[in-house]
Amino acid sequence: MESTHRTRSRIRGVAMWLLLPRLKAPLIALIIAYSVSILGLVLIPGQEPGGGVYYLSFLDAFFVVSYTATTIGFGEIPHPFTAQQKMWMLFVMYSTVIAWLYAIGSVLSVISDPGFRRLRAYQRTVGRIQAHKQPFWIVCGYGGAGNQVIRFMDESGIRSVMIESNQTRADTAKLSDMTYDLDVLVGDASEPQTLVDAGVQSALCRGVLALTDHNQTNLTIATNTRILAPRVLVHARSESDANTRNLRSFNTDVVIDPARVAARSLTQLIRKPRAFALYHELVDPDFNQIEILNVPDSGHWVVCAGDRLGDNITEAFLRAEIPFCLVSPEVSTIADSITWVQGLGTEANTLRQARITEAVGIVAGTNDDGDNLSILLTAQTENERLITVARRNKPTSEPVFRQGNFHYVLREGRIIAQEMYARITTPLLHQFIGQLEVMPEALVQGIIEKLNQRLGNQSPDLAHFDISLDAEDAPGVLPFLNTARGPKVADLLVDPGADHLNMPLICLLLVRFNGDLVPFPGEGLLLEENDRMLLWGAAGSHHRLHLLIRRADLFDSVLSSRRKTAG
Repeated sequence: MESTHRTRSRIRGVAMWLLLPRLKAPLIALIIAYSVSILGLVLIPGQEPGGGVYYLSFLDAFFVVSYTATTIGFGEIPHPFTAQQKMWMLFVMYSTVIAWLYAIGSVLSVISDPGFRRLRAYQRTVGRIQAHKQPFWIVCGYGGAGNQVIRFMDESGIRSVMIESNQTRADTAKLSDMTYDLDVLVGDASEPQTLVDAGVQSALCRGVLALTDHNQTNLTIATNTRILAPRVLVHARSESDANTRNLRSFNTDVVIDPARVAARSLTQLIRKPRAFALYHELVDPDFNQIEILNVPDSGHWVVCAGDRLGDNITEAFLRAEIPFCLVSPEVSTIADSITWVQGLGTEANTLRQARITEAVGIVAGTNDDGDNLSILLTAQTENERLITVARRNKPTSEPVFRQGNFHYVLREGRIIAQEMYARITTPLLHQFIGQLEVMPEALVQGIIEKLNQRLGNQSPDLAHFDISLDAEDAPGVLPFLNTARGPKVADLLVDPGADHLNMPLICLLLVRFNGDLVPFPGEGLLLEENDRMLLWGAAGSHHRLHLLIRRADLFDSVLSSRRKTAG
């Protein structure tokens, strides 16, 4: 509360110091106009009806000047004015009206000043943040990654507070289609006070996402958060190995290097297409179906990239033993151990040197969208059977890349958002993804086939969720654990309806209380108290499952029915 009061007082103080200097001259003009007008009325003699002389008191003079300046006009009091008084009143009328117009115009100028309006908007936003009643994450930077991640989190019911230094981006963020009014602070996220104003020290703040386009800014955000709120999680974007090492040196919770993630994703696409499809369905709310891309096992790839992405793809392909030819303007640091062609890849001759007609696929990964489109169109002219992978750098280029019907598009912002989303929404999801990277492709195929069996002929949208077998999530299951009727994984995947049909769900991961991981557990595995389970299947199935595990009578009915059927 003390911190909140200090923040409000500081912002009000800044607003007053911005307002007062601009009103200094108008206030002086008003004071001078009133003072001279009052003094003149006091000194000029008046005439009573009987012919006597009288002088206005300072109070009477102030009263006359006040109703004259405000154009109310009560008349000539206490007696009709003399010619001298009337002449002076003409001066009073014009001087005070002009002074008031000057003052009012100055006030309106200050109020309409963009800086003052931004400060007031900032103050109102801070007030709304301090009034939050629900947990939230602070997202620093409304670029491609920030835009995607707040949308992904919103679809999972997680609120965000945005910090953006660019006014145009901030205005765009305020207009984003969200289920709640997004609070956007226009300021420098690397400034500690901005983080404090955004609520980093609030008990409701769950974490900070440093997603700006600058490594040093993200590093500063992470260090400031570690000191200001040590309990708060910090997820940071990094685009250099040195910055990644720096972030990890003080235990930043999550560091995402989009170039490395993209290279890993490409390797997975080529070597493990089913794991690739499952990964993207789980981490991207926009993917609600499994779409497997059939990639030929043999044949080489042409990689057109020259920056960090090209270096990371080269390293990843060498580790995965994927044959490829690198096309880049500059000599690679490991050119002696790879096939390399100098050029951009936008010309047919360069691609022919890379044996494009014999290639199975091409990666257009330069940092220019126009070049990437040119590379792909040229390559498709030479070889229509190519698997095409495009890198999209600017969000404004999205309509072209969407219309291009390329097999896979690397969107840096989306890549970062997917990785962040996997760690924020469902804690077990990130653990499963770690298992998925080393899981044999045959086992992944078995997972997908198992779900298809449960779905039958239906093709619903897919979703994942997690449950815990504890008193809060599953009070209906606890009484049966560690008994002769001990439930198994399969017993949780039964619809509590009268027919007790199998629900369109499978268990992807089970985590024991002691931390042991059981990827894709068998349906006959006995359940234990405090087990945590990651489930995947038809969207909406979680409602039926939650009904089952919360009611002991329904779960008892399911167990009895299954034991009777088995007997």
